Amino acid sequence: MALVTLAGLALRLHDYGAAPGFLDNADELQFSWAGLNLLLHGDAYTWSYFRSYPQGDVLQAYGTAFPMVHHWMDHPPGFSLLMGAYLVLAGQRSMTTLTPEMVRLPAVLFATATIPLAYALARRPLGLGGALAGAAVLATGPGAVLLSRQAEPEAVMAPLFLVAVLLAARLADGPGGWLTGVALVAICVLEPFFKVTGVAVGAASAVILAMNARWGWGLACVLGAAAGIGLYLLYGALVDWSLLWKIVAEQALNRRGVMAAFEFIADPTGANRRLRDGWWLLGWIGAGLWLFHARRADAERLLAWPLFAYLAAITVLAGEQLTAQYGWYHVAVIPFAYLAAGSLAWRAFVEPSPARLLAVLLLGGAMATEYWLGAGGSNWIPPPALLVAILAVVVAPAALLAVPALAPLRGYARALVGLALGFVLVGNILTSLSLTDIFSRL
Repeated sequence: MALVTLAGLALRLHDYGAAPGFLDNADELQFSWAGLNLLLHGDAYTWSYFRSYPQGDVLQAYGTAFPMVHHWMDHPPGFSLLMGAYLVLAGQRSMTTLTPEMVRLPAVLFATATIPLAYALARRPLGLGGALAGAAVLATGPGAVLLSRQAEPEAVMAPLFLVAVLLAARLADGPGGWLTGVALVAICVLEPFFKVTGVAVGAASAVILAMNARWGWGLACVLGAAAGIGLYLLYGALVDWSLLWKIVAEQALNRRGVMAAFEFIADPTGANRRLRDGWWLLGWIGAGLWLFHARRADAERLLAWPLFAYLAAITVLAGEQLTAQYGWYHVAVIPFAYLAAGSLAWRAFVEPSPARLLAVLLLGGAMATEYWLGAGGSNWIPPPALLVAILAVVVAPAALLAVPALAPLRGYARALVGLALGFVLVGNILTSLSLTDIFSRL
């Protein structure tokens, strides 16, 4: 597991300032400037396109014109304060000298922490092999690597979400004491203070506890999530109450219906560019399989439920157009989705079947090889006959296992599947190492 984590860190650090481009997602500067100015000058001075703010100055920086506002409140101040504290400790005092490498380093470290945390959470529900496969996909998947570099609130929300579910499971099963409960409630408070969709963490934790009749701690998690929103409101009241409500009303205009959950699942990964993530989609298929376990099964309770609870928060709080544009919305639950994808890949290896293999190869495998096997900077477009031959070589032995007389082929089929999945893992790594070139062509 240590090697997998180190590999994930190395991939995330490789050219992490170049892909995505720094201004492909100017939110990174928005949060950084807000936190830096709030701590240094007592005013969250940064850019915003919201019209509710009084008209401010235009800052020319990084080759772009930024419409600046005072007392920025587009989102709760938690992540801005975190970024501001980090930048101040790093010796930064100027808004226009920030570099992507500096701004993104915390996000990279938080994302790396999700790898062992995801493994620890999945170890009991999925077993050693399934948990390790999920962690390997999370560590190497190009979509996860790309988005792990974004300085967004979801970067810190993701590891905290995993810790919250681990603590909730410990409390639900009995051995956790009051320190475990206090730590869990503290996370439930912090998550919506980073971004309002973090209320899903309190809700998910409460249900896990309620399923084991830990009513007191479950109620505490709900109240903690409400307190996190309350901190945002308190901050707004201290700064400018009427302006806060104008911002909230303008945020609400982004909602266009109730299909934000669909867009959240189906739209491409990326930062204002179209990077299609087969592992992400495969993960939702794998998570769907967990729903057919027993109601109290660990996979359904600890892995599928948090994923779908967050999806509900997206439906209630996010706008369809935003989920389609901003792939970093995925970051908070990428560990859960990639665990599901890795689990499905592991099951395809342990019990090879044509359906499982095709699901893994046509989604995750395609993501891993699309850019790696291309020539001259283009996508890989194999002749149809070659593609059919490749799929047949891997899938046919698994199909033949359905014939009882051919059961001795099981070892051969598993070895072939193992080689194919190993090839896909190599593709993940090499594609992730090439993200700078790939992202420049998107």
